[in-house]
Amino acid sequence: MKTYVFVAVVWCLVMLAPAVARAEQTMACPQGTYDMLDWFTLDSDIRWGYHMGGNTNPMYTLVEPGKFFWTKTGAGFPWDIQLYDSSYIYLWITEYSWTDKYTFKKFSGSGVPLAPRCAYAGAPGSAIRVADTNYEIHTSCNSFSVHSLGKAVNEVWGPYYMSFGGSLPPNMKTLVVSYRYNCDANYQNCGDKEAYYLAQRYGVVQWEHYRLISGKYALVQRSTFNNVSQGAVQPDFPCN
Repeated sequence: MKTYVFVAVVWCLVMLAPAVARAEQTMACPQGTYDMLDWFTLDSDIRWGYHMGGNTNPMYTLVEPGKFFWTKTGAGFPWDIQLYDSSYIYLWITEYSWTDKYTFKKFSGSGVPLAPRCAYAGAPGSAIRVADTNYEIHTSCNSFSVHSLGKAVNEVWGPYYMSFGGSLPPNMKTLVVSYRYNCDANYQNCGDKEAYYLAQRYGVVQWEHYRLISGKYALVQRSTFNNVSQGAVQPDFPCN
C-alpha cells in the first residue's frame, strides 16, 4: 500500500508542477533571451522516471554534458542526438533505419547550428544562415556516403500561447524553432521546413515537417508529444 501511495504522490507532483511556473535554468542568459537547452529538453525532475507520450512515437529525454538524446521507442533506438555548448544547440545525428541501430545520418563536424544557446524570440527573433549542411548516411558505424541539404535558415519565433491537449496545461507559453533547408544559393525557396514547438518544462511538444509545393508549404507529418507518461529508457547507440 505504501508503494502505491508514493507513486500516486509523485505523479501528482509531476502533474501539478506547471502551476508553480518553475524553470530549469541551465546557464545564465542575458535578459530578454531564452536558454534554448532548457526549452528543448524535458526537465530533470520529470525525465528521471517519465517521458512524453505521443501520437506517433514516445519521446524519452536524456541530457549529458555537451549532448542530449531524444529516444523514440522503449527499445533505446532510434534516436535524435543533438549537441550543445555555450553558443548553440546543434543538429547532429538522427536515425536512418528505424529497425537498425547501426545506421544513422550525421551532420559533418560538430553539426548544424539550430538555435543560439541564448536566443531572442520574435517574428522572427534569432536567425542563423547555414552554408554547409553536408551530412553522412551511415550504413554501418564506419561505412558512409556524403550528401547535402543545400543552404539552410533557422529561426526562433514567438512566444505564442498554445494548447496541445493531453495532460499538458492549456495556453502554454511556446517557442517555435523553424528549420528550413534545401534552400537555393540566396537562402530562398527552401524545399523543406521543420518546426519544433517547445514548452519550457516539457521540451518538444510538437514537431512538423512541410514541403514547398507550388510556392506554399504543405504539411507532410505532424507528431505531438502531449502526455507525461511513466517510464524512462537508456539510449542504445552502439557507434560511439
